[in-house]
Amino acid sequence: MAEATFRLYMATSLDGYVADAEGGIDWLNDYETGVDYGTEAFMAEVDTLIMGRATFDQVMGFGGWPYAGKRVFVLTSRPIPDAPQGVEGTSDLAGLIAELREDGAQVWIVGGPAAVEGCRAMGAMDTVELFVMPVLLGAGIPLFAGEADALGLHLVSVDAYETGAVALKYEVE
Repeated sequence: MAEATFRLYMATSLDGYVADAEGGIDWLNDYETGVDYGTEAFMAEVDTLIMGRATFDQVMGFGGWPYAGKRVFVLTSRPIPDAPQGVEGTSDLAGLIAELREDGAQVWIVGGPAAVEGCRAMGAMDTVELFVMPVLLGAGIPLFAGEADALGLHLVSVDAYETGAVALKYEVE
């Protein structure tokens, strides 16, 4: 069985926000220009997603479930009516992480910030893969919003795109 990996893979503004002040991500539309950011290859490498409830609700509002065939765990204490196949709610992040490690899961930590911070605090973050978009939002929802211990990172790669976006891949030390 493969060893489990937990990967944070997310776009952020240059000033560190994953959503604008209203919680929207429409600002990312400016970078959907047909450029291959490697998302399809990334999705082929993961089998499980962890996301917060607000992120889940936002994705459901896009129309059509984009994660068919993947296991998706939504961090929530509320029921998830009409959840797509493969979606399960849980409020036990520690138990979920232990289960996924035992299963050898290849996990994408989707977000939002509370889910990211929870995984980070529990040592369930093996790589940090950020797409830094060339925009300063000035306010919004920060990627790293909690107070957690420092996390050492080792730079693995940097890729620049014609849109001005920069992909940074780090391994957690």
